[in-house]
Amino acid sequence: MMPNSPAMGGMGGGPAGNPPEGGGMGAPMMGGGQGVSGIAKNMSWKVLFFGAACCTLASSIIAILYMIFTLEWAPCSFTTVLFMLMFGMLQMVLDFPIPHPSPTLTWVRMNIYKFLLFLTRFTGRGMWYLFLGTMIFATLWDLKISYFFGICLGGYVGILGLVTLVFGIRLSQRLDQVRKALLHDDKPPPHNGYSTEGFRTLAQDVAKVDFTDDELAYVFNSLSFTPLNDGVITPEEYKQWLLPGKMEIA
Repeated sequence: MMPNSPAMGGMGGGPAGNPPEGGGMGAPMMGGGQGVSGIAKNMSWKVLFFGAACCTLASSIIAILYMIFTLEWAPCSFTTVLFMLMFGMLQMVLDFPIPHPSPTLTWVRMNIYKFLLFLTRFTGRGMWYLFLGTMIFATLWDLKISYFFGICLGGYVGILGLVTLVFGIRLSQRLDQVRKALLHDDKPPPHNGYSTEGFRTLAQDVAKVDFTDDELAYVFNSLSFTPLNDGVITPEEYKQWLLPGKMEIA
């Protein structure tokens, strides 16, 4: 999901002792990166994402209990429901809305960033929720477990997926607009990296694109080589982002 960035490499700060260009240190809203704060910085997104995790987990539990108590022989459907249970638990770990999770929770989130990177991007998360929404609906409706829960739980996750996907695509397009403007402007890479305020000013100057604080957090997470980004785009990350290719997925 990050065509212009290596999977892992480098740390999230500039050279030791040198502050990033643009003024200020890293933004406090980064909260230690995705390992600590998760993908969403805005509490509204956190609650919505956690709600989707609860819907997925609840759907799988309802389906498992139904199959156990009715003694219905459906090995393929039961395997599907077990996967849905695992997906729900994984999402709850990733989206649990607490500011400072335990070291174990942080470790799990770090591994999600490493092995399931698409779950840490709005665009990838949107496509994932669309898939899960149809999965929940198919499980509860087609197996005639509960038409009501199939529509409500599956519909919530599916609609959230569509909204998340649109948000991610629009943010990615705006970020790519800045990248294309920088390519035409032939602006040399910064010596010590960009802080959030420096990058905000850069985007306004070269492409007339304005990012909110939350959007800057998502942009920096997508450009960072690791989940431990500290609110600084390093020169290496900056150069990698400007390489020819497809747009960066936020």
